[in-house]
Amino acid sequence: MAAPRQLRYAVVLWWTVAILLLLQAGLMWSGRAELVQQLAVQQQLAPADAAGRAQQMILANTGIAVVLAAAYLGFGMALFKRRSWARIGLSAFALLHLVLVLGSGAVFSVHTILLVLGGTAAVLLWRAQSTEWLTGER
Repeated sequence: MAAPRQLRYAVVLWWTVAILLLLQAGLMWSGRAELVQQLAVQQQLAPADAAGRAQQMILANTGIAVVLAAAYLGFGMALFKRRSWARIGLSAFALLHLVLVLGSGAVFSVHTILLVLGGTAAVLLWRAQSTEWLTGER
């Protein structure tokens, strides 16, 4: 028996969030020169210090994006295999992602789109039909 439509939609939304996270990290790498300039001007850093700080920020952002994307992709695949524990793991990573976004104060950018997609996916993930299918009641 195939997964209910709302569960399939939820997984596709999580995968979309994962892809957007990776694209955003890639864009940070491509815009590295602008970030160095912004840091130099805004924080009044020497060019070498700004370059080092930009490198740290980009590496941290990339690491977080890769971990979150891998979690969203992996837990999504596990959900299609009817692993009910994957829903809890996915929800935990989504909460971690929410805390990271709210803690960074970057809620008026692409993060807003990610939050809307993730919130919608979370609601669909915990609907009764999804629960029944994951627990084998259906």
